[in-house]
Amino acid sequence: MKKTYKYTFLTLSLALAFIFGSMAATNLILYIREGRLLAESGIVAAEFPVRPWQGWENEREKEDGGERYSLTTGQVKDAVESWNQRLGETLHDPVKGQVSMEEAVREGEEWLMAMGMEQGEAMGEGAGLGFVKATLGVGAQKGNSRVPLEPYYSFWTVHFSGSYMDAVLYLNAVTGRVWRAEATFYSNLPEGLPGEKLGRFVEMAGMQAADGAAGINEDKTQAYLAIEDGLLYARLDYQNVVLGDNAVVEHTSRKLPYGRYVVVTYEIFTDPKNLQL
Repeated sequence: MKKTYKYTFLTLSLALAFIFGSMAATNLILYIREGRLLAESGIVAAEFPVRPWQGWENEREKEDGGERYSLTTGQVKDAVESWNQRLGETLHDPVKGQVSMEEAVREGEEWLMAMGMEQGEAMGEGAGLGFVKATLGVGAQKGNSRVPLEPYYSFWTVHFSGSYMDAVLYLNAVTGRVWRAEATFYSNLPEGLPGEKLGRFVEMAGMQAADGAAGINEDKTQAYLAIEDGLLYARLDYQNVVLGDNAVVEHTSRKLPYGRYVVVTYEIFTDPKNLQL
């Protein structure tokens, strides 16, 4: 009888070892597959790509909407260059000193309203934009080290969609300011470069434009302003895309009533060589 118990115990032990071994192998396969899929899409999952900003408590600014966090011009320049030159994106959760997803979405909604995209001439009556999704990430660079970056290198990417347009806003995760925005209009199209709004974009980015009017290229498809410190620039691009009658935008499956759509892009950048003068 004891011998039977011994064999039974041994059989159960082997069965349990097989079950747990299979589970571990399955989890490993799923982990490898997830990493491969994220790498192919340009997104990398990481636990601690940024560190909490230890100095942020001393750099708060009081505003009507609550507290903001200020950066030096050098920090802004570094963050913008890193983000604009990214090869992919590493997603992560917010750390101390970064705005939450709820704050990022609220800031995005206020930005759209202030820029006249939430309603009125841009959207049409009753066609307000609705929140779709938001992700927080830091730009992945070639040869990235495993040393966590400062939290101001991260950006919230917030998507909105409405009856006549889609909008993607990029907010710095520390300041909560929109430093890049891409608005795609499918109806109620803006006819021509809305150059008068570039100064407003700079102001809402928490910066101040240098004296002088905005420069506009010969085709009137791009306007730009120098930021007061001379290390940063703001750009507004207007792109009219003609596809023909009854065309459908492939990535959204939207029908185009006028056979064309318009893309308006606002951006803070550092290299004036990128201007199409």
